[in-house]
Amino acid sequence: MVYSRTEHTPLLNGGEVADEPETQTRATSRVSLRYVAAAAFVGLALFAVVSGQSAATPGLTSLGQGEAGGTVPVPGPGAGMALATAARRTAGAAAALSSQTSRNAKTAKETADAVYSAAQAEAEKLERLAVQAQKDYDLSVGDDTDANAAATVGIQTLEDEALGEDTKLTGITSTYTTARDTYQNSTKLIVVLTSKLATAAAATATAQGVHDKASAAADVAKKAADDAHIKAKTGNDSSKADDKVGEETTEEAIDRAKGVAADSTAAQTAEIKAAELKMVAADKLDLLNSARLFQKTAQETLDAENARNKVLAFESNQTEQNMIEQSHVTALAKTAAADAKATSETAYFESSSSKADMKDRSDKAQEMADKANVIAKTRFAEAQAADAGLTAAKDADDIAQAQLQLAQRTVEVEEKKVAATKNAAAAAVTAVPAGPAAAGP
Repeated sequence: MVYSRTEHTPLLNGGEVADEPETQTRATSRVSLRYVAAAAFVGLALFAVVSGQSAATPGLTSLGQGEAGGTVPVPGPGAGMALATAARRTAGAAAALSSQTSRNAKTAKETADAVYSAAQAEAEKLERLAVQAQKDYDLSVGDDTDANAAATVGIQTLEDEALGEDTKLTGITSTYTTARDTYQNSTKLIVVLTSKLATAAAATATAQGVHDKASAAADVAKKAADDAHIKAKTGNDSSKADDKVGEETTEEAIDRAKGVAADSTAAQTAEIKAAELKMVAADKLDLLNSARLFQKTAQETLDAENARNKVLAFESNQTEQNMIEQSHVTALAKTAAADAKATSETAYFESSSSKADMKDRSDKAQEMADKANVIAKTRFAEAQAADAGLTAAKDADDIAQAQLQLAQRTVEVEEKKVAATKNAAAAAVTAVPAGPAAAGP
């Protein structure tokens, strides 16, 4: 099988970077592993939350009785609902993250497949060029023998050779025109890529500022929530330890309880606000990472094009020199028709030089084809790694979606429990007969 890649491969640009395929393979593998690790972590975390909730609920002692018969505080009917709702939110976030991870892995796989296909096509092209270069060299060996024999032939033979050199000049001129156009197009593309990189850098700076602001706000809210909890606990402890407890009037006791409840409510509200701001900060961090990745891609694309542009500049210069040289050779061939001996000897020496040049071109063409095969094999391995990453990401997404369904069913169960508790309470109130305190005078 033939392997290669397109202009993304610095190895094709004169062999300046020999270890680039291995570096990109490690980078692709690290990305795939990060996708798999993130999805697995989310799935395990969600499983732990739901399992912990399910295990903790049956352990609550009914009717406020501990194991020793003492009275213990029991969460109200809404406590299980709060836990289930929180678990559902966590599962929803994890499911969304795993879905995005799966989509990212799919994109990475498609990109790797496209790069591999391009590398395959490029390798096949270079392999054909190498075969053709070898054929040209084989022909040049025969040309050299013919030129040696032509050294004793008359002017007509030399004129025919001059015509052939003129035809060769036409081909070299066409090659130079193509190389020059390609180099100019690359130079224009560098201008566009530079502008894109500047835009990406500005977007990254903006995203960094937004994230820093959101993170600072989240930190302030978290500290405020912690302070509120400390205040609520301190107030509750001091209220219970007050000597007036048990001796004060009913109104004073109710006011005291309301004050403690207000502090607890304020602490809980601050905690919710801090959590919300933390989520906002996390979202801004995702946007920042996305901007950084876009800027990194823009930088790498520009670097690759700059490297390619240098090679194209060299090729443009070289083909122009070849054209100039061929023009000179053609002029010599035409002039040499006036002097049969001098012209025929010059043609013989040039033919020998051409044979050596053909040999050099053939060797270089084969070397480029070999490098292209190595690069294509690397791209094939990267495509396989991306496919494995996609499979793992899909599996993790399936787990997260299942956990989300489990959390939803848990919420439905808690809703039914709350409804059942309310119905039982209503029935109990209806069934209690009026006591002596309710009787009139």
